[in-house]
Amino acid sequence: MTELTAGRIMKKAADCLEDGKGAYKLGLYEACVNRAYYTMFHSVQALFFVSGIKTKTHAGAHYKFRELYLRTGFLDSTLNIRIQRTFEKRNFGDYDYDEVAEHEAQESIEDAVVFFESVLQYLKENNHLQ
Repeated sequence: MTELTAGRIMKKAADCLEDGKGAYKLGLYEACVNRAYYTMFHSVQALFFVSGIKTKTHAGAHYKFRELYLRTGFLDSTLNIRIQRTFEKRNFGDYDYDEVAEHEAQESIEDAVVFFESVLQYLKENNHLQ
């Protein structure tokens, strides 16, 4: 098994982002929103990895992310809005039977790109990526 690193976790986040973009192009909006959310979730997990933090639930991860990275000013507080609305859309898409609209999927991809790039920049600036 390969050693776990922040870079490997961010690679998984990047793969999710590419999957989400591909799903969007194919009109698979539920899948798009799902992958956009997991782009953000894995980005948060990379932050937690470098901080030695572990969480058991998505809600716990969101709470710790706000506490450790947003309230402290390490990252822009608008990232909270991005992850929360995409999480809600992901839940809707995964557990409801109405369709996810194209504009909702597009917003989720845009949110995921900003979120991913923000975390990537933070990790690079703080020498957590090689």
